[in-house]
Amino acid sequence: MSKVSIIIIIYKVEKYLRECLESVVGQTYKNIEIICVVGKGDTACENIVDEFAGRDDRIVVIKSEPKGTADARNRGLDAVTGDHIAFVDGDDYIKNDMIEVMVDAAERNDADVSVVGKYYLYENCADGTEDNEESVLSVSDAFKIILYQEGFFLHLWDKLYNRSLFEGVRFPEGKLVEDRQMAHTILSKANRIVYNTASKYYFRISEDSGSKIEENLRLSLRADYEICDRLLEQFDDIGPAVEFFLVNENLSVIQNSFLYGNFSKEHDREYLNYVKEHAPLVKKDPRVPRSLKIKMDMCNLSPALFKFVTMSRRKKFLEVHRAFRSGNDWSETFKSQGVEC
Repeated sequence: MSKVSIIIIIYKVEKYLRECLESVVGQTYKNIEIICVVGKGDTACENIVDEFAGRDDRIVVIKSEPKGTADARNRGLDAVTGDHIAFVDGDDYIKNDMIEVMVDAAERNDADVSVVGKYYLYENCADGTEDNEESVLSVSDAFKIILYQEGFFLHLWDKLYNRSLFEGVRFPEGKLVEDRQMAHTILSKANRIVYNTASKYYFRISEDSGSKIEENLRLSLRADYEICDRLLEQFDDIGPAVEFFLVNENLSVIQNSFLYGNFSKEHDREYLNYVKEHAPLVKKDPRVPRSLKIKMDMCNLSPALFKFVTMSRRKKFLEVHRAFRSGNDWSETFKSQGVEC
């Protein structure tokens, strides 16, 4: 029975940590080690982790100076003894059969990476799917799903990895959006990837989440360009997917400017020009949904109309989706840890 090492990074998540740990120790797949990397000085989280470790000897506790998520994950990787590796964030939680489902799929299909679906978790609802469709993918096809945003993405926490994929690989420290680069690196090393669409991971949506900092989208876009350049070198047939992805990501930055009240043609000229230049080619791709073609047309013909529609749809969305609030100022937290913001 293969052993799975689950790395949980923990800092200032005491409101949600018990739910996270209960979901991990309660997995139906029992041969696991739970590596909890806790930021020193976060007394509330340290006490909770120590309590759980006192009653479950599968829990390994590492307390270290908080220096960002990359440093914490690297400390977790250095402590791994399992055959497979999974990641869970301390403010999220997982279904009790997630690890079992991923291990079973990986071993039946001789896959280096096993992926499952996710729930976007809000205070009053969770968006996900109970559909249970499994597909075995080449690396190229997996990246097409990512780029066309047809299922999973460049997240770390919805995947189970063969430990060998991390040999000689560690997270780049001091960066805010290291997950995307690492996910690309690891997936590129795989021979086969299996994907089960059923949602198993609960990803908590917080208004003050680090992933919602405005500048983070721009840093993510910079990382997207770098990743796409490498993908174009790796795969001959991935060009249309790259075009779609980068146009969509530029549109997201523009829409984010609308939501933060920072939009102007001067402020967002780089992104407006990118969409205008690349939209004609993207619109010819039969895999591109009609909704994106409409967004591109609005952006190019009338940014004012695009803003109105974006703000209206966001208002309706928030009427039925209430985000969590952790109370943390993640921007200041990252800066204090020496992480590039």
